[in-house]
Amino acid sequence: MASQSLAASVLLTSRLDTPAHRYNNVSASMFVGIQKVGARLIAVGERGLIAYSDDSGKKWTQAEVPVSSTLTSLYFTDEKNGWAVGHGGVILHSKNGGTTWEKQFDGNQANELILVQINQKLHSLKQAYEAADESEQEDLLLEIEDAEYALSDAEFDAEMGAANPFLGVWFENETHGYVVGAYGFFFATNNGGKNWEFIAGRMDNIDRYHLNAIQKIKGGALLIVGEAGALFSSNDMGETWETLYGPYQGSYFGIQNTKNQNEVLVYGLRGNVYKSTDDGQSWQKIETSVSTSLAGSALSDDGTITLVGFSGTILTSNDDGQSFNLNERVSLEAYTDVEVLTGNQLIVASENGITLQ
Repeated sequence: MASQSLAASVLLTSRLDTPAHRYNNVSASMFVGIQKVGARLIAVGERGLIAYSDDSGKKWTQAEVPVSSTLTSLYFTDEKNGWAVGHGGVILHSKNGGTTWEKQFDGNQANELILVQINQKLHSLKQAYEAADESEQEDLLLEIEDAEYALSDAEFDAEMGAANPFLGVWFENETHGYVVGAYGFFFATNNGGKNWEFIAGRMDNIDRYHLNAIQKIKGGALLIVGEAGALFSSNDMGETWETLYGPYQGSYFGIQNTKNQNEVLVYGLRGNVYKSTDDGQSWQKIETSVSTSLAGSALSDDGTITLVGFSGTILTSNDDGQSFNLNERVSLEAYTDVEVLTGNQLIVASENGITLQ
């Protein structure tokens, strides 16, 4: 078992040091995320693949990427500055609209940072315990036990290497942003990614549920969704977080705003979609008529919402997500993400490439 763990760690590290695999047919490769950035489309996928198109998806060019680990999500603040995240705890940055990328951070650095932070916290707690009176010591002892438990987890993660993937990324502007991922990974930057801070302690996620997506609700709170129905919101741009008690205990994979203020949809396993009109404080189940997992979404200029998922599922809503129609299936592919082009034409990312619908 130890030798298998070591081999996996070595493989993950090598992917962080090896440039992206070069593809002969870029548009037929596996993609996980896609975003419209001005007139350009940018998509991320397997083995460090990032590609861009300047002709509405007809022709794709592979970007220069310094890693070969699978990438899961991307976010651009403007037509030049963007970030992509993925397996191996990697964070990439582009300052030229996705043409070239540089690595800012990876899972090995994340593990080191977490270990330092937890050890510092544990040392401070033990010092406080020694100086406290008996009534205060009882509470501090519980905090020490929690910190020791967290340290044990962090030491295991460090032994495994860069094993935990980042799954979502969101930036307020060119300097201030967040990334979320597996096992409660949650990091922030205030200088455009030059430095990252581990901030999982800002939220109540002691079970280290996977955090799958982060997005700001239009005109409202910052929202994170994840495993086992995990929902967290922040009304101060991520400084403090409130645990929301949603109606579903399965995993959410994505967040989609409507055209209206303070409205948002969350979606995930088994075709589950829920809508909130009050910044996530209450939720309404939306019937979708499908039981396949939903993985990606988009909002068109006219307010049409599109959700895509496994088994070729494409759902559309023209009433701000109150109801959805199932489009006729043209394949049984696993659709992973979607963007809307002119005239509500869809461009869909999937396990088998990118296609116009």
